[in-house]
Amino acid sequence: GGRDAGDRGGGQLPRQRRAAPLSAPRDSLAGPPLRFAVLGWPVAHSVSPQMQEAGFRAAGIAATYERVETPPEQLGQTVRRLRDAGFAGWNVTVPHKERIGAFLDATDPAAAPLGSLNTVRNDGGRLTGYSTDGYGLATAIREAFAIEVPGRAFAFLGCGGAARATALHFALGGARELLLINRTRDKAEALTRQIAESAKGCRTHVLSPGDLPAIRAALAGCDVLVQATSLGLRAGDPLPLPAGGLPAGLRVMDMICRHTPFLEAAGAAGCVTADGRAMLLHQGARSFSIWTGREAPLAAMRAALDAALAASSGGTPHAPAVRPERPSANAD
Repeated sequence: GGRDAGDRGGGQLPRQRRAAPLSAPRDSLAGPPLRFAVLGWPVAHSVSPQMQEAGFRAAGIAATYERVETPPEQLGQTVRRLRDAGFAGWNVTVPHKERIGAFLDATDPAAAPLGSLNTVRNDGGRLTGYSTDGYGLATAIREAFAIEVPGRAFAFLGCGGAARATALHFALGGARELLLINRTRDKAEALTRQIAESAKGCRTHVLSPGDLPAIRAALAGCDVLVQATSLGLRAGDPLPLPAGGLPAGLRVMDMICRHTPFLEAAGAAGCVTADGRAMLLHQGARSFSIWTGREAPLAAMRAALDAALAASSGGTPHAPAVRPERPSANAD
């Protein structure tokens, strides 16, 4: 589904979202099933259908959720096709999150500054875009590490779409400090300027992945490091950062939904680690609520997500948070 919606780090739905009129009794089993989808390129690997369909079943909602392979040049026509076919909503994943807004009628005000949308709701042909990535990451970090966003310091490894949307969401949600580690310095500097304009209370620093001594010193003052590059998706990928640069006791979350070589190395260096499955769960749960106006059945969605990830990797579900044997220096 995507890697949030821009509520400011909290739990309830923003006012506009709660007040959005439901175009049909979406919890009704009468009538044809509601149709939902995920748009991406590629999207065959997505486990969002298993997770969302389990949610609909648990909530007693007749609905289907499908993968729609969408090449970038066909994004506009795919959006029109789904709207005209009466899809009730859809998720948007790589590489479309930054471009989907051009084909919609409205954007949730909380998502507007993020420049990235991952959820679309169709109300009788009127399409509204939302972002649930920041909420998903913040909720996953709270669940894995008992850390809230306000007043804390976070490091982001990578400044792609998911990192930009979540870093901005954290800045707007009251984070004290953000460290941006990125190969392309210009991209990171552009993000710091945007943060400076929209979240004046949040300090930002930019470092290159090659500057290990400076990174190690800066990470000693961070609460959580978020690995937001695609390195680790493919076998043989290099580590996004040598684990030697990580202070023992640092909390590390990888946005990738499995235990990556980077998490393995971080754990061996004495860090507390968690993969990205809880982020996927919670951003998907927020999408579910936007579409249906109801609380998402988290337990059913989590069980289906774990089963789908285990099946796709041929292994067993990995524990969401792994703590080192020895006491960690910065643990609360």
